[in-house]
Amino acid sequence: MIFLNRKFLLFLVDIFSTFLAGILSLFVRFGFNFREMSKYDESIYIYILISSIVYIFNGNYKIVWRYANQKDFLKLFRSSIISYFLVLTFFHFANNIVLPRSVGFVMFLSSFTILVGVRLFYQFILENRRNSERRYLIIGSGDVAVSIAEEIIKSGLGDVVGFIGDDASKIGRTIFGKKVLGPLIKLEDYLKLFDYDEVIIAQPNLNSKQINDIIEKVNLKRTKVKVIPSFEELFKEKIGIEDIREISLEDIIGREPVKVSLNDIKECIKDRVVLVTGAGGSIGSEICRQIAFQKPKELLLLGRGENSIYEINEELNEKFPDLKVSRIIADVENYKWMEEIFKRYKPEIVFHTAAHKHVPLMEENPYEAIRVNVFGTINLVKLSCVFNVEKFVFISTDKAVNPTSFMGLSKRISELYVLSKKCSTRFSIVRFGNVIGSRGSVLWKFKKQIENGKPVTITHPEMKRYFMSIPEAVSLVLQSIVLNGNLFVLDMGKQISVEQIAGKLAKLLGKEDIDVVYTGIRGGEKLYEELFYPYEIPKNTEHPKIYSVDFRPNISENEIEYISKEILESLMHFNIEKAEMLAKKIVPEFKFRGGVK
Repeated sequence: MIFLNRKFLLFLVDIFSTFLAGILSLFVRFGFNFREMSKYDESIYIYILISSIVYIFNGNYKIVWRYANQKDFLKLFRSSIISYFLVLTFFHFANNIVLPRSVGFVMFLSSFTILVGVRLFYQFILENRRNSERRYLIIGSGDVAVSIAEEIIKSGLGDVVGFIGDDASKIGRTIFGKKVLGPLIKLEDYLKLFDYDEVIIAQPNLNSKQINDIIEKVNLKRTKVKVIPSFEELFKEKIGIEDIREISLEDIIGREPVKVSLNDIKECIKDRVVLVTGAGGSIGSEICRQIAFQKPKELLLLGRGENSIYEINEELNEKFPDLKVSRIIADVENYKWMEEIFKRYKPEIVFHTAAHKHVPLMEENPYEAIRVNVFGTINLVKLSCVFNVEKFVFISTDKAVNPTSFMGLSKRISELYVLSKKCSTRFSIVRFGNVIGSRGSVLWKFKKQIENGKPVTITHPEMKRYFMSIPEAVSLVLQSIVLNGNLFVLDMGKQISVEQIAGKLAKLLGKEDIDVVYTGIRGGEKLYEELFYPYEIPKNTEHPKIYSVDFRPNISENEIEYISKEILESLMHFNIEKAEMLAKKIVPEFKFRGGVK
């Protein structure tokens, strides 16, 4: 019984199919003349014996026929034709055994046809037996859409009910027996023709406006919408089921895909030791993902939270098994420990993202904002000079412009310190606004409120923010390392109403009718954000979405560090007024709004 597995059973089926083909070929040649047919029984058995040997050595039973494609069926044809020619050769040299040529040829054709038919029937039975009741409507009719549909059908995830796309050459034709309708401009009418549970957007060239139009026409209260990823597509030859994700705010926020020079970035990073601080955070982890594609010599994951470092390391190990990764649990404010880390690992490029970022929380804990954000940066900058780091990139925020919070202040002081430092290391700063989906983002709170059926709490109806996706922001951060300049500001587009963002999020969650409660502006919070100081003159760079600012502070690095220590000392004793007065010596634009209790 040990041999009665699927492969052996299929082998027996193939032997029987070949035998059946032999009977059929004799019948075609001799009709009901059984006496004449019986003369060639031995010849048929020889054909079957030769064929069975060829089937095994051809690899017919190494193929998982449930997922077989055209190449696999070509292998089946190869085994049939090899069998046929070996049989011809055998009977050519055999003197006492014969087989009419017409019988041999018909047996070849019929055996191949039956073998293919058996496998197609097997696929059909499995697909219908395992097919769930879920029905998928696919937007698109290109290679990606076909690939997704094929996997849905073969894996038994459900049934593809149809395709809707703009490709005029395919409109009106069928794919896997399902009609292709189009163009997308008539989507609303076509949606009424299908009964579906889920819509998959599998047309890579759609922009955010077109995706928005699809979302507006689909009833998200009863239907899920999923989309192929944008960034991952750059690195994959084929999109599969595992790549499809839920539609997100990034897809409909209105920003166009970012294009970067991957070759230039790779030239800067390849075979270098790269340190990423805050590697477990939203921005830090995405930097690690994108750096991993550029094949660094070693990637150093530094963070204070062990769980987040563990998670990004596990992800990188799975996707990039050949990448050398070192995990480092450390606080960037601990100079002596950071010095030992630099001695041991000798980083050549540093991306500094580690920071406290939550504005209201840092208003309640300003000491921590200055301790970690300012002195962590000072430590890394000093050590980069001591250990001859090639490039140092500091991640800043729009809240550093005319700061009204201690978090924004800490980032501006850090900016000024980086700008004032002079050594062989090439220092640069990248300043940008909010990123969608980052940890601590207000969108997380909105999502929980909407899912729980609670009112969405917004501080002010006129509150606006810049928004960009995490992959877009990080791609531009990496692009900045190949540009000349010391302060880079990303083109964030137009500021978007926070209330509008909440509405879009509710739409995605299938709950459009939400209540909004205004709670009042919190300490340290602005109605809108700024990307430039009045005296910062943005200049175009080689990349259309990155601006460069040439600015040198009129305060020295030593003064910044000395005053910052006094600020920290004041905050340790909760002397907020003195800390504010000292802060204005470094950042005159600082306007504290009394967020500290």
